[in-house]
Amino acid sequence: MHIVCDTDISCEEVGSMKLTIKRKQIVILVLLLVLLLITLIQGCGNTNGSECQAPDGSKITITPSSQTVTTNGTGLAFPTPLDWTVTVFYPDGTIMPKACINVSGTFAVPNGYALYQFQFYPSSVSPNLPVNSGFAAQTDESGQYTFSTLLSAGTGTFNDTIYVRSGSNSGNATVTVN
Repeated sequence: MHIVCDTDISCEEVGSMKLTIKRKQIVILVLLLVLLLITLIQGCGNTNGSECQAPDGSKITITPSSQTVTTNGTGLAFPTPLDWTVTVFYPDGTIMPKACINVSGTFAVPNGYALYQFQFYPSSVSPNLPVNSGFAAQTDESGQYTFSTLLSAGTGTFNDTIYVRSGSNSGNATVTVN
């Protein structure tokens, strides 16, 4: 490309103006890329779930608080489902919708003796989704989440505690086979 210089502007000034325009374009492009990157990062949300964790002092209940299956010492003849409903309350006693929770049990798959399997949904849902102890879930708009446990056939007597945590708060329930 051949630059034709006018008498009012020298060739050096034209070259300098071209460099200034290129610098401005580069600066604008870099700023746009930085803004795009910031927007993408914010759009991903908080991946650790702290925004949906129950604040300190919240209450977590599990209904029923205990369930017992009586086998008279013969063990379970067939797999036995049990449903549990978790409710999360703010410290002021109002329900907390969309609370992130973690559900675990010492004897649940894959831990220890694996005497029962957590199921992501209530037992009425078929097919259900087996999940390992320590699974994450979220309460609905009414602050509740219902899941089930499937006690293994042949299981003898045992007593275990199911723990539900959200933030620094926890609730528990017991499951017993005798």
